Amino acid sequence: MYIQQTYLQSVNMPQVWKASGTTNVLGHRPVIAILDTGVDITHPDLASNIWTNALEEDGSEDTDDDGNGFKDDIHGWDFVNQSGRIGDWNGHGTHCAGIAAAVSGNGVGIIGANPDALIMPVTVMQSDGTGDVATIIKGIDYAFANGADVISMSIGGYAPSQAQEQALAKAYSKCVLVAAAGNDGCQL
Repeated sequence: MYIQQTYLQSVNMPQVWKASGTTNVLGHRPVIAILDTGVDITHPDLASNIWTNALEEDGSEDTDDDGNGFKDDIHGWDFVNQSGRIGDWNGHGTHCAGIAAAVSGNGVGIIGANPDALIMPVTVMQSDGTGDVATIIKGIDYAFANGADVISMSIGGYAPSQAQEQALAKAYSKCVLVAAAGNDGCQL
């Protein structure tokens, strides 16, 4: 479906891909935390780009192997259900993850803006798309603490929050922040 992804051409992504070649200034695959309704980690366009917490031993259930306060957060954390079991019962988070980092060259679906990036699923929104600032802050803190290079938040709100601004300022010290702007034609 690459030919239908005209937005990639309009932001010159093919030129960026060509210019960057195999150069990776980070020294590792960049990690994009998707703070949203979750991510379908089995989706064929995403599965091979899902982040894995290397410090969390796979197989030792109900244990916080890495001591970060989250048991079995092998592929991220669901702050709505307080679980390391990652899913997406809305589809919005999966959609956003695909735009950011869908696999290239697999003959399935689309190509992400950075198909070499890893996707860290962080569920902060309910399956109906609603959420609260306290949960979003926990997600920002988790992504920052677990090494995200980019924190993507395709979410919106209608009131300023000093606590959220503080969490974002801390994350901004090491992460690129990407957020929705102008949802519902509203500006704060």
